[in-house]
Amino acid sequence: MKRCTDKATTIGDLAAALGLSPAAVSVALRGKPGVSSATRARVLEASAKMGYQVASTLPRRSRDPLTVTLVIRALPERPTTNVFYGPILSGIEERCRGLNIRLVFAIMPVDERNHPLEVPRSVTDHPTDGLILVGADIGTRWTSLLRVDAVPTVLVDGYAEDEALDSVDIDNASGARTAVRYLMSRGHREIAMVGTAPNAFPSVRERRVAYEQVVSEARLTPHYVDVPYYDHERAAEAAVQYVLAHPEVTAIFCANDLTAITFLQAARVAGISVPDQVSVVGFDDIDLASIILPGLTTMAVDKPGMGRLAVTLLLHQLEFGKIAGCTTLVKPTLVERATVRTIEREAPEAGTVPLSEPAPV
Repeated sequence: MKRCTDKATTIGDLAAALGLSPAAVSVALRGKPGVSSATRARVLEASAKMGYQVASTLPRRSRDPLTVTLVIRALPERPTTNVFYGPILSGIEERCRGLNIRLVFAIMPVDERNHPLEVPRSVTDHPTDGLILVGADIGTRWTSLLRVDAVPTVLVDGYAEDEALDSVDIDNASGARTAVRYLMSRGHREIAMVGTAPNAFPSVRERRVAYEQVVSEARLTPHYVDVPYYDHERAAEAAVQYVLAHPEVTAIFCANDLTAITFLQAARVAGISVPDQVSVVGFDDIDLASIILPGLTTMAVDKPGMGRLAVTLLLHQLEFGKIAGCTTLVKPTLVERATVRTIEREAPEAGTVPLSEPAPV
């Protein structure tokens, strides 16, 4: 049996070489019931010859508690997790503690597009029963290195190429549509989108696309401030300059709360009144949104609930195996505070389409 040297060996490679199904190979590697001892021995022997690393799939003793590795993405220059993911991690930890699951934390460095730069050694060198990956956009190479084909894995606000992985995501499109239509219902017609780009992280890109759709359906003019949301200070300053240069803009929809909150601060310095001169809606409902003055109107996401759901999906895989990828969407809800004003407008003429509703096609 030839050892694979040009690429990482996958469960699919093992299954093809042995004439078994990938599911049978996975069961054998994880030490779970469902295959004969002879088949398990064949799989383990083949995995050693073909260079398949099985350290993270070693069987555990039945009396030992489950071990779950929680992998959190972070930019190298900002190694701490961002303010959005903190409550998600709390939800995961709470659920694991209640179920007596041992939780191991690992930080995975990513680039500015949330693509991994390396896999933490705590993932490759230590046994685990499951992985929860938070906030990363992983390609095919990284799914192989992370062994997500062998270890039950759930993504949270994360994305993977060509992999049917279970995931817990935000219904970004629904949330963005609600935010923009809310601004329209308050009389705003010139609404800018701040903190996105056409090639943004998928969740942020989904918010941008939804903004575009709603604005197009209402036959309004789109306004973009295309500075990445993670560079929130620069995005906020660019938004201030845009509002000053385009006084017709009466509202902005920010890709996330941190960008919106930073804009509120920059606008105050620039002499722009919120909401009298420009209204602001954010997305996420981080803790600062209710503390800052004026309080930020935003789309709230049940972040602890996302963490708890991730553990539930992982436990389902551990008990029943991986059948097909399951994506659970958490729908945001509008939280009205003090950053949006109403612009009184005349009632539309008979036969026109209300701007708060999509135009017919």
